Amino acid sequence: MNEQPFNSLLETLHYLERLGIKPGDIDAFATSWKPSLFRIGTRLGETWSEYLKTRSLFGTLPSETRGFLFHAFDETHVTRLFLEKTYRRIGADIPSHAKIVPVEHHLAHAATAYYFSGFPSAAVLTVDGRGERDCTVVWSVRDGEFEKISSVKIEEGSIGYLYDHVSMRLNFNEYEGPGKVMGLAPYGKKDEGIASRFQELCKLECDDAPYVFADRFRMKSIGRMYDSIADFLTDGLSLDWNPRQKPTTPVANLAWHVQDFTETIMEATARWAKQQTGENRIALAGGVALNAKANMKLHYSRMYEEMFVFPAANDAGGAIGAAAYAYEHTLGGKMRHGALDNVYLGPEYDDEYVKNVVRKGKWNAEFIGRDLNTVAHLISKGQIIVCYQGRAELGPRALGNRSIVADPTRADTWRTMNEIKGREYWRPLAPSVLQEDKEIYFRNPVDHGFMILMFQMTEEGAKRAPAICHVDMTSRPQTVTRESNELWYELISSFKGIKREGIVVNTSFNLAGDPLVETPQDALKSFALGGFDAIYLQGWLIEKKPGY
Repeated sequence: MNEQPFNSLLETLHYLERLGIKPGDIDAFATSWKPSLFRIGTRLGETWSEYLKTRSLFGTLPSETRGFLFHAFDETHVTRLFLEKTYRRIGADIPSHAKIVPVEHHLAHAATAYYFSGFPSAAVLTVDGRGERDCTVVWSVRDGEFEKISSVKIEEGSIGYLYDHVSMRLNFNEYEGPGKVMGLAPYGKKDEGIASRFQELCKLECDDAPYVFADRFRMKSIGRMYDSIADFLTDGLSLDWNPRQKPTTPVANLAWHVQDFTETIMEATARWAKQQTGENRIALAGGVALNAKANMKLHYSRMYEEMFVFPAANDAGGAIGAAAYAYEHTLGGKMRHGALDNVYLGPEYDDEYVKNVVRKGKWNAEFIGRDLNTVAHLISKGQIIVCYQGRAELGPRALGNRSIVADPTRADTWRTMNEIKGREYWRPLAPSVLQEDKEIYFRNPVDHGFMILMFQMTEEGAKRAPAICHVDMTSRPQTVTRESNELWYELISSFKGIKREGIVVNTSFNLAGDPLVETPQDALKSFALGGFDAIYLQGWLIEKKPGY
């Protein structure tokens, strides 16, 4: 955290070179924050913080207050320092003609939601912890023109900040906590005392905004404001628990209520947006759009005919939206407007490279190529298998290229998988399902390849695949087609040929506290350290000996 993304930019430059675009050919660099929109106090503080980072990064600090103040009002200066440092690493200079384009944070989110939805026009919701000033924005977008219909300021009610602060009161950190709380919520139920507090907090569907927090909760200090709200919501509740153990009643009920509150706000915001825009399509981005349960509520409401959620909805996708917006609105280009159907965008490691990694490690490996019947048989026997192939996925979900795979028909897979990954035992598992079989397992599903939309399970589906059915009869699947990922589709099809179920457990290939594996070396290290039975590594099958 708080690292300058040198490697990300270097990898981007290398990728562009493979496409024939040299580092000197770049016309613009876009960022997903526009410093001039921050409050003056925040802007001075953020600029000073960035300058402190430059001591180690660039060996320089502003020599006088006047210089610091000047750069506090030059919103491209720190970005330019970063670019210069990165370009020096490859022995080059920033192209003199290149522009630096700061894009408003929520506008960058909106650009990801709209440009990659394939919709000609849509209501767009961007909801997160905070932008420069906004935390929730309703947009009307048509033919690439973005109109801000309404916004909720951070001090008027940030759903993202509220969820973060409640997650921390439940003994989770602010980054992993919200995802865990979403999984914890179904263990709780409505508590009238907690419910009354959430009802006091917010007013829905106002004349000029979809919602606002009550005046009594607002403060100028954002940190104090959300700490105070968390104090109000948790007052008198016994929340001293170990997340590795069974959730207590107050813990589970608080999680249920913050999730229910989020779903209610998102549904009300979507309804308000429809009234204001008249649109039948909706697109979502921002960190709160990763809340798959809230997305499910929108799906089943049938409020809109079509819905799209950008797969990297949080700030990880912000640079993509900033670049898309700058390309069309600054450089005068025209985005090829189609629905995103592939997020396998990570670095590539060719077969020869992978073979050398396997041989260097002296693994007892068998090359099976693309014949996945053996892998499917191992899964059907209850083994936990790692699947590593091709380019890594964009966004927080593993979608078959960096996945841990298991048999969903075995109820004990849930416990086994969580133990291997070092996760809390109560956290749910997600599946990947053949697109043509989705109706067997899920009620009124749509094709969705990115795992950020939940569905309710059918009774039959819950019986046939108990390992991926959460306690509230929901699940968060990836629907898989041959066109989207041929090898992944073939693996699930091979498993279906054995077990008559076109569905597998699919969770991200990483151990507790680690990011998703990226390189073949990462994969083999995690495989060796984790309790996995075998790994399919881009054509190579490596099995551990019994009792390993």
